[in-house]
This record gives sequence, C-alpha cells and structure tokens, in this order.
Amino acid sequence: RGLALDAILRYLDSMANALFLGIDMGSQGVRLVAAGEDGAAVSWASVPVQSLATAPGTHEQDPAAWWPAVCRASRMLLDDLKSKGYGPEALAAAAVDGTSGTLVALDAAGRAVRPALMYNDGRSGTEAKAINALPEAAALCAKLGYRFASSFALAKIVWLLGQEPESFDRTARLAHQADVVVGHLTGDFAVTDYSNALKTGYDLVERRWPAWFARWPGVLERLPRVTAPGTVIGQVTREAAAETGLPAGLPVAAGASDGTAGFLASGASQPGDYNTTLGTTLVFKGISTALCGHPDGLIYCHKLPGGRWLPGGASNTGGEWIARDFAGEDLQALDAAAAGLLPTPVLAYPNLREGERFPFFSPEARGFSVPEPTDRIARFAANLQGTALVERLGYDRLDGIAGASGGTVYSTGGGSRSDVWSQLRADATGRVLHRPACPESAFGSAVLAAAEHFGGVSQAIAALVRIEASFAPDLTKTARYDEIYGWFCEELRRRGYLSA
Repeated sequence: RGLALDAILRYLDSMANALFLGIDMGSQGVRLVAAGEDGAAVSWASVPVQSLATAPGTHEQDPAAWWPAVCRASRMLLDDLKSKGYGPEALAAAAVDGTSGTLVALDAAGRAVRPALMYNDGRSGTEAKAINALPEAAALCAKLGYRFASSFALAKIVWLLGQEPESFDRTARLAHQADVVVGHLTGDFAVTDYSNALKTGYDLVERRWPAWFARWPGVLERLPRVTAPGTVIGQVTREAAAETGLPAGLPVAAGASDGTAGFLASGASQPGDYNTTLGTTLVFKGISTALCGHPDGLIYCHKLPGGRWLPGGASNTGGEWIARDFAGEDLQALDAAAAGLLPTPVLAYPNLREGERFPFFSPEARGFSVPEPTDRIARFAANLQGTALVERLGYDRLDGIAGASGGTVYSTGGGSRSDVWSQLRADATGRVLHRPACPESAFGSAVLAAAEHFGGVSQAIAALVRIEASFAPDLTKTARYDEIYGWFCEELRRRGYLSA
C-alpha cells in the first residue's frame, strides 16, 4: 500500500508540475534538461558529438550528427522521467539554443550541403575585413556597436559564396545550429531568433535583414525569418515525435545563442549585473538599459524581450584545455591538488586556438605559460588562474564600455560547477560570484520554453532560476592577484596582444 500511495503521489505531482524542455547544442555535444515550474531540474541527458578533423584555424562539424544525438538524448531523458513518475505529456514546451555564429547551408529538404562552419572557424577573416570596409556595413556597425569578425555567420556566408559557389548554389536555407534542430522538430527550417541572427547581420533596431545584403546575389532569399526568443514558433511533428519520443504537438519556442541561454540560466536580472558562461570558451554578458558598443568591435549587444540589452563578448579562452589535456581525469582531485598552489606566479594564457576575440582582439594571439609549469598539477593550477585573469580583463573592458557595474557576477557553464575554480575567480576578480542551481545553457533554453507559460522571459527567469552558492572574494588573496594581474597584462602587451 505504501508503494502504491507513493506512486500515486508522484503521478499527481507530475500532473501538477509542468516540465519545460531545454535543448543545448554545444560544441562538444547535445545536452537536455527537463525543468519544473518550481525551478527544479527534474532530469538531464547528454550525448557527445565529434568535430571533424580540419586544418589549423578551422572548425567543422557534420550537421547530420546533431539530430540523431538529440533523438538519443531525448529518449534517455524520457526514460529517466518515466522512472520518476513523469510521462511525456508532462512536457509543456521546448526550446533550443546553439553555438553563436555557426553557419549551416541546407538544401530544400533540410540536409546540409557541406559541413557546418562552427562559431570559432577562422577562415573568413578576409571576408570580415571586406564587409567592414563597406559603407553600409559601417553604418550598421556604428548603430549596433560592433564590427564583423570571422566568428560572425555573415563573414562565413560571404566566404561560402566566394570560395565554394557550388555549395552555395545547392543551398536553399542559410541556417544557424539551433535552427537545424528546430527544423527537425517542427518541419520548419526557415525560422530563427534574433539572438542567433545577430552575427548574421540582422538589424536589431529596425528588426529586419538589411536591404544592402542584396549586393550578394541569392543571400537575402536564403535567410530565415526572425522572431523574439521565447515566442512559440511551431510544434513537434508526428515524424519528430516518432524519432524522439516527445509528444506530437509539443509547442516549440524560439531559442537563443548558447551564450544568451547561459545568461538566462544565471539569475542576473539588474542593470550592471554580469554573467560569464565558462564552458569550452568564456562568454561574457552584462545587462544594460541602452544599446552600447566599442569602436574596435570588441563587444556586441544581444537583445532581450522587454527592452534590455546584453553587451558582451566571447573569448576563445575557456575550459577547452581541460578536455584536451585532462580528459577523463578526476577533476575534483585535480582541483584539490591545485588549490594549494594558488595564487601561482606562473602566468598562463590557456588559449588553444589561433587568435583572440575578447577581451582583446588579436589574430596572432597564442597560448603561453611563463615560466613553463614544473608538473601537471602546476599546469592545471596555472591554467585555472589564467582563465580567471582573462575573465577579470573582460569585466574591466565591459566596465569601461557599458558603465560601472555593481560588482556581481552570475556564473554558468560547466566550469562553474568547480568550487575551487569559482572561489579563485572571485578572489582574482575581486567580485562576488553567484552560481545558480542549474548553471547550464540547456536550463536557459528551458527558461525560454517557459516564457509564454509565465507571461514573459523575465517572469520565467524569476520563477525558475535559484541561486545555489555564492563566493565572496578573499581580499587578502585579491591583493596578491592584483599584482599577478598586472604582470599578466604586461606579458600580453609585451607579446603585442594587448594594446597599451
């Protein structure tokens, strides 16, 4: 009887607590979460996706691998929900986020005509410079406060048009990573959100694709229509339901870039609050009541429903070095061993990629350690610290561009799960750092899925996001980090990466 009553209570709870599905398409795989109306993350599932072997400075993935990964993760999540007393009917809505600036060329059936050019693929640098030289582009950049870079999807489109015209001719839709998954879910591959559309050159003020895109024949007619994040844009089709196990007719809301989704999961809510998503890279966002920018294009402003702007930028530096150098290892044990070495006099800039986008722009930037660490634990500690120093430089940049902040940071992404790293980041930046209970971009997508249910994105944030832990800076260590930060910036200047 006790077991039967427990099952009945769990069933009643599942009926009373609607679930919102967030789907995060990251650079290393897909991650799903089912979040309840009370903000609890009821179930998680993840499936890895491999990148293709490409030349230095390039990064491609096969989009054909994304949908099977989503289907597999969805089945895993639904099996877990079933074990907890939830059926598929408990799901109320879904939303998808994806890597910002990733370009996918699709044919009329929604199949990729070539591998996706990922967000950090740098081959279109020449095209970005050519776009910036156009008077119309300069006017758009002056209005929106950024400059086009190789990480922007528009530069990749122009590269595709010039370097692979046969691929462009076979293209029916120019899509973002999230759009591809939405297309498989709903059957509509021709819709996006204005967060993902930013790096494709969408005019966030006029809310339209610029007419001067007509200078590139065939581009305008291949671009998707654009809507606000959190707006319901379709329903799960019967075909998608059969593949994923999701209920047919499940509403699908417009998502966002992964950085914006991570911001929504953070709990940041007031002008001057910052969010850093620490995953493969570092993605910075702050809240501003006004559109702002930088003459050198260091930052760009995403837009949220409700008239608020998110000035920020994305660094190539982040946690990618962990996946390369410490894959499969016990990260908690590494944290504990490294903690005793912090602060460390080793100046590390752990960038595995060629070039940097933010908090400084340098196509020549390369990772370094000065001096070279004596062992693996010393390297781990130095890289933890170096990432935190890049984060501090990012906040200093944003303070100067968007105005003084309140000194509060809301931290999301996989790196935020480390208490040692979180405390180090608080100490090194001198800022209070808050970690939400679900510091993941997938949870931010669940917030967008819940937007219409709660009456808006801000209301959904207030209803779902909970702060799990806070880290105040140890001021005695911060004084030491002030000195190390000065050395770090001087080393960046000595190498020509950071201007005086």
